[in-house]
Amino acid sequence: MKLYIKVMKDGDLPPGKSAIVTVRDQEIALFNYKGKYFAVSNKCPHKGAPLGEGRIEEGVIICPNHEWRFSLESGGCPQNPELKTKVFPVRVHKGVVRIGIDAEEGKKAVGKEKNAVPEALKFKIPTIQKPINPDETL
Repeated sequence: MKLYIKVMKDGDLPPGKSAIVTVRDQEIALFNYKGKYFAVSNKCPHKGAPLGEGRIEEGVIICPNHEWRFSLESGGCPQNPELKTKVFPVRVHKGVVRIGIDAEEGKKAVGKEKNAVPEALKFKIPTIQKPINPDETL
């Protein structure tokens, strides 16, 4: 299930510009390309550069550090088909730009539920039955 978070008013980001926004502890690069909004992870999967500081050419983000390219729509990289950046859905409703994230994304454990150790990780520590003779130890 997607949860849409308000990030700014429609019109605050002019066409051809980008903004780096934080949504639930995630940095997201928001672009206004020809009047339509696109959102991708701000971290370049190549070397971690901020994609929000890159430029756009023909619907492709160009990373500011090493010129790697990523599609605004799919996040795919034409230089390396196995490399992809995360794309977030964007909605504009009643003059507000909202970015969609998974409802569980960005949530932190705060200790409300009991943290059980999986059975596969449980082990027993043997209990020493007799006192250790200090003369026998190394």
